[in-house]
Amino acid sequence: MVKRSSHCRTGVQQFTVPKLACSAMLVILFVALLTSCAASPSEELPKKTISLTDNVLLGMDVADVQREDTDSDGELEWLVFYRFDQVGEHGPVAALIYDVVRRSPPLLPVVYPYRLRIPDENYLAQSVPEVSLVDIVSEPDSKVRKELVFTTTIEAAFFHLNPDPANQPTDEPPLYRCIGLFRSDGGVDFDSETLEVRVTSRAGHERSQLVTRRYYKPEGDGYFITGTTTLVSPFTSKIDFPEGIPSVILDTPYPEKIVLAFYKTFGKADAKPTILEYLSAQAATEFMEGKLKYGSPFPLGEVKFAVVKELAYYPTQDDSQSAIVTVKVVFHSADKKSPLTEVRWTLIRVENKWKMDYSQS
Repeated sequence: MVKRSSHCRTGVQQFTVPKLACSAMLVILFVALLTSCAASPSEELPKKTISLTDNVLLGMDVADVQREDTDSDGELEWLVFYRFDQVGEHGPVAALIYDVVRRSPPLLPVVYPYRLRIPDENYLAQSVPEVSLVDIVSEPDSKVRKELVFTTTIEAAFFHLNPDPANQPTDEPPLYRCIGLFRSDGGVDFDSETLEVRVTSRAGHERSQLVTRRYYKPEGDGYFITGTTTLVSPFTSKIDFPEGIPSVILDTPYPEKIVLAFYKTFGKADAKPTILEYLSAQAATEFMEGKLKYGSPFPLGEVKFAVVKELAYYPTQDDSQSAIVTVKVVFHSADKKSPLTEVRWTLIRVENKWKMDYSQS
């Protein structure tokens, strides 16, 4: 038989015992806290997510991952941009889409990759593009399936979804088919309202830094001719200044810029310089009298604007006193436009400035 101690505890003893017990518990909790803080992420409980960059695309230089409803099914897919042939932090960009494909039981859902293939195995863009979803192509079943649009300042690529549930998951033929690709160092612009693509090129006008702008609209199957990877023809084009008529245009050493500025000034009553300032004294007089042949079939008061379609010139030297510039122009009135008209201009130097003197058309 075990007997309890008959010794009585003093007040100090009664206070000290619980205090020591409490202190021991605090030490244990503190050590546990330190152990928890020191634990590496790999020692934490597994997360209920899969990281594309950490668990799937190992060894691939992933530039960005975005969530977009790429197939218009009301659910977000994973849009992955990655670089290849990389030098430092730069390299062409390609893309693929991971989508959850839900199948009839007992088959389980799978996450399947779909490549965004560019014609001729080309790259998608030189940098990670902006992404938008725009309804471009009409579907035969009248259902709205928006096209994927990728744009940078110098590129635009368009992809159309070809849904065939019976063949999923598979990417042969491609589920996302490229229906347009534009690339130009001069600039590419896409208008999501009009669906127009404007392509700017400096080719052929390097001396005077003029540009050619070509405008495209989708036809039936997109921006490619159906069944090909050839772009449809531009519906219009023009020769233009990169950023409008320069403020010091009258001092330019290039006579072709004088001729272009002259035609771009039509229809602008408050233009500075005025349209007469591009002409020699004799040509200005003839222009005011309605005798100058500048190519328009419409009276001066009816011309709303003029568009230079083509421009050619002969190189000039610093001491050249005359120059020849040929343009092909279309004039627009309120409700008509003229046929393409060719005008050959002779320019002369007046006080070291180029002036349009007379023309032949």
